[in-house]
Amino acid sequence: MMEKETASITIHDVAKAAGVSISTVSRVANDLGRVAPETRRKVELAIRRLNFQPNSRAQALSRKRTDTIGLIVPDFEGQYFAMLMEGAHQEAQANGVHIMVLKANGPEEKIEAVTRLCSQGRTDGVILMLSELYSDVLEGIGPINSPLVVLDQDVHSWRLDNILLDNRLGAFEATRHFIDTHNVDDVFFLGGSENNVDTTDRALGFSDALRGTGLEAEQRQFFCRNYSYDEGYRLAGKNILPLIEPQKRYGVVAANDDIAGGVMDFLMDSGIEVPRQAGVIGFDDSPIASQRRLKITTMRIPTKEIGRMAVRTILNRLTGKVNEPAKIVLKAELIVRQSCGCELKKN
Repeated sequence: MMEKETASITIHDVAKAAGVSISTVSRVANDLGRVAPETRRKVELAIRRLNFQPNSRAQALSRKRTDTIGLIVPDFEGQYFAMLMEGAHQEAQANGVHIMVLKANGPEEKIEAVTRLCSQGRTDGVILMLSELYSDVLEGIGPINSPLVVLDQDVHSWRLDNILLDNRLGAFEATRHFIDTHNVDDVFFLGGSENNVDTTDRALGFSDALRGTGLEAEQRQFFCRNYSYDEGYRLAGKNILPLIEPQKRYGVVAANDDIAGGVMDFLMDSGIEVPRQAGVIGFDDSPIASQRRLKITTMRIPTKEIGRMAVRTILNRLTGKVNEPAKIVLKAELIVRQSCGCELKKN
């Protein structure tokens, strides 16, 4: 009697050979849920003996999975989003799944995007970047049962998986670097939109760092329309330059590296020596920080790792490896280059 060709071996054949149900074979093949050790051994033996190679599409259908994870971001432009998507893609590719990226701005768009991806069975789970202070988004997505990881905003009280950066501590450390290491006469914070979670947390960290210095935080915080080079350049002229006096040294904590680059260029175009008279620290450690002629000191965010961790969290939820909602808080790291003035201190 001839054995079946490998291509024609099905999950039914494996189940029959092992004397178990099809669902048990599926759990073993896809490492889903618990299976008794002896049962698992029989199934694995049958899989090897029959040289069973599951069809990826048939696998997904049999377990009602799409092998696709949704990633919803507010924008496709900017180094941060590019690095986040790259990290998510790398982790997904390593685990044989795909990433579907959507852009959604505003609460209604975000709710609609999450609902569409989950309720229509287009993805197995969703990673949502929720940078704005929108409580109605959480109310809108609350009833959704699919695995959901929220980035940026603390939503652990909603019992959702959560990956955060300690922005407050990061801005505190950047500000104190100017105060403690460079003994500046004054320091400013240049953030993004005041509705942005990252900006509000970093502004709080800046304020924390000024306690006991005699400097009032409110008079030294300025906010952009967005996290762009052009906004940094514009606000440096509008808010920073008028406050700079000769013979004094200043520090500027910028909410990202693009804003930092705009600030630096405006100040230098205006005859201000950077970093001798005004040092600048950015956020993110995007490629622009190390590629500029005057390299940017910055708070490094593990952006790619955030993308990778978000995908791993979804996969762990799908395979039953975790039960309770995860809350992961990461820290930024000060990367000293030229723009803060540390190299001047060495000379």
